Amino acid sequence: MKKLALILSISGLLTSGNALAAWQEIGQNEQSTISVDTATLQIQGDKAQMMSMLDFKKPGEDPQTKEKVNSIIGLNEYDCTTGKYRPIEFKVFTGLSGKGKLVVDKKTPDSPFEAIANGSWAAGVFNVACRSK
Repeated sequence: MKKLALILSISGLLTSGNALAAWQEIGQNEQSTISVDTATLQIQGDKAQMMSMLDFKKPGEDPQTKEKVNSIIGLNEYDCTTGKYRPIEFKVFTGLSGKGKLVVDKKTPDSPFEAIANGSWAAGVFNVACRSK
C-alpha cells in the first residue's frame, strides 16, 4: 500500500506540469543536457525514485509520429543496491525543457529493471538519487 501511495504521489508531480519543477543541471554531453528535480526524490528501502529531464542539443525524431522532439521528462526508479533502473513514466515534448507539444505520454509502471551504462544519463541521475543512501 505504501508503494502505491508513493507512486501515485510522484505520478501526480509528473502530471501536474513541469512549471513547478526546480530543475538542476547535473551534466551534459554532446547529445543532451541532463537535469533532475531533487524535490521529487523519494527513497524507500534500497529504491529511489526521482524525475529527470533530457534536453537534446540537436532535435530527435519520434519514430511513430515523425515529429521533432527536443526534451523528455521521466520518472524513474533506481535500485541503489544493484545499480539498475526502470522507467515508471515519461513524456516527450517538441520544445526544450518540457515545453511545446506533448508527443508521447507513456506510463510503464511494470517495466523491468535494467543495467545502467557507465557515462549514460541514467548513471548521472542514479548518482544523485542514490547518494544519500
